[in-house]
Amino acid sequence: IHRLNDHSILTTANEQTNQSFTMDDVAKKAEIEAYFKKQMEESKKVWEMRGKDARIKAHQARQAGPKTWRQMKGAELMIHEIKHVGNRPFVIGLATIAAGCFYLQTTFTDDMKKNSDYWQAFHAKK
Repeated sequence: IHRLNDHSILTTANEQTNQSFTMDDVAKKAEIEAYFKKQMEESKKVWEMRGKDARIKAHQARQAGPKTWRQMKGAELMIHEIKHVGNRPFVIGLATIAAGCFYLQTTFTDDMKKNSDYWQAFHAKK
């Protein structure tokens, strides 16, 4: 294709038959070429993600990034869950119960222990 200028008709190797392309044909051709270029880029990306080396590279990238909740364990996972907005009502309730139990445990005097049937049955030294 020989381009004369932006507003002219483009001619091709088919000049022997006096065929020419209009700007609409050129726009369609450019759109089709852009589509195939995009498809080729996507295909290259897919092929780059396949194979043993690509899996190793992807695994290393996951390890280098921030941990997901599935990779966390123990206290780290517990802290992550406490920070989650959806768990706030549960955390507030748990904190309230824990504070209440701590208060009761610290204010449980020897007199109360002596008068408690439960304490005498299960905790008192005989």
